Amino acid sequence: MLEDIDKLLIEGNFQFQSKINKNPEVYSFDQRIPKYPLLFLTCMDPRIDVHQIFQFNPGDVFILRNAGNIYTTDIMRSILIAIYKYNIKYIVILGHLDCGMTKIDLKRLRERLPNQFLKRLTINYSDLLSKLYEFFKPFENEISNVIMQLNNLQETKAFFPEVEIIGMLYDTQTGWIFTQEDFRDLLIKENHYKIYERLLMEKKQRCSKFLEERKSYQVSNERADENLYIDLKIQKEPEILEMDEESININITNDLQNSNNLNSSGFQIKMPKIRIPKIIIPQLKIHIPRNTKKKDD
Repeated sequence: MLEDIDKLLIEGNFQFQSKINKNPEVYSFDQRIPKYPLLFLTCMDPRIDVHQIFQFNPGDVFILRNAGNIYTTDIMRSILIAIYKYNIKYIVILGHLDCGMTKIDLKRLRERLPNQFLKRLTINYSDLLSKLYEFFKPFENEISNVIMQLNNLQETKAFFPEVEIIGMLYDTQTGWIFTQEDFRDLLIKENHYKIYERLLMEKKQRCSKFLEERKSYQVSNERADENLYIDLKIQKEPEILEMDEESININITNDLQNSNNLNSSGFQIKMPKIRIPKIIIPQLKIHIPRNTKKKDD
């Protein structure tokens, strides 16, 4: 089994190298990290792919994970490092629907945990459940949990008053993101589904409008590029100067004399071969009108 896991990881890295070779500008290892002054605190649920959800590239943002996107002492340690070393300005608490932390049964979990671990929590088994709750931090409502973590972070803004804290909620079934303004309304249990349907409808309409505007913008840019390409391909007709043969010969003679003078000064100048186009001067018939006035006798 371990060999299968090793093979899975190594072959996955081979595919990653193939993507690097195809798109070196996307997978740049020379850029500063992170590209945006942004940090996400989200759940360890593997369905939460921050890069895919928001279309980020590797190295664009910081991502911290734990079970239930809970603000803990260790999370604070990482946040402080990110702020003071990497100049993070925005923190996003990204919760999600259908979180496993809402489904934890502490009594059943207690039966599966080893005694050595339980003894580390407490020596008094009468308060074991409360200690388990304090340690694992389960919750019943994902939205309420995001709001709670926002409040916990707000309490610690004394350490970093310049940082903005944002709450968001991800729907693992549809792929939609909800902002604080959106999901506060979802706390109303009696109208929960109706509000959710309304929010989805609004988001779909906004998304359709965004995609249409983006498509028209791309089309206009493509047309502008096409027109520019056409303009560059159009070459102006060279202007043909009307010169007689005598003038051409004089100019060529003067140029040759000037080149000889320059060569006599010690500079080695290679004169380019000048190809003089054959100029056809049409024969002009000049009509001189007769003087019809008679001479005086």
